[in-house]
Amino acid sequence: MKKIVYLVCAVLGILSARQDPFELQMAPKTTPESVRDENKKFLENVEVTLPSTARILKEVQLVYQKIDGSIEVKKVEIGTEFDWHYPISISQVMSGDIIEAQKPLQYQEKDFKIEILGKTIHIHSPYTLLRNFIIPKPFRIILDLSRSDANINKVFKPKHQYFREVSIATHKKFYRIILTLDGQYDYDVQHGEDKSDCYTITLH
Repeated sequence: MKKIVYLVCAVLGILSARQDPFELQMAPKTTPESVRDENKKFLENVEVTLPSTARILKEVQLVYQKIDGSIEVKKVEIGTEFDWHYPISISQVMSGDIIEAQKPLQYQEKDFKIEILGKTIHIHSPYTLLRNFIIPKPFRIILDLSRSDANINKVFKPKHQYFREVSIATHKKFYRIILTLDGQYDYDVQHGEDKSDCYTITLH
């Protein structure tokens, strides 16, 4: 009888271990695996109050989850006296330069019209998307589209927080658009629902 009880407990333990609230739900993609659906709310403000015996803040550790789901720790040395009466605040502050770098931008080159708004870029053209993939260093999204007889070669360098460079080049059988980003992202590519000539790339 004891063996049966032990067996039942062991099975329940395994099942509960699998229901880890921090376990990631990863979906296979051709782009880096994303954890964007796990926490949709962005950091606003976190306050930490320390006891009255605290006098010197020695170090801060930030434990963060990367785009591939792995965990890393960044340690920041402080070594400064502080007043325990006031909470320590952690928040993200958007500077004026960042706000300026997020303003909408538009570019036009022959059959291509490009619109950038925040983490989204719209590419208007009459050509069909053949494939898309990434090159990691520096992180670039590559889009190959069918082409016409026209030679189109252009480089745009927007002063943008996410999109550092947008280039259009003519290859033998296709046009290639290269989106050079300021870091690593997951992304989606969508075609207009009304079968328009617009491709929308959204970073996550």
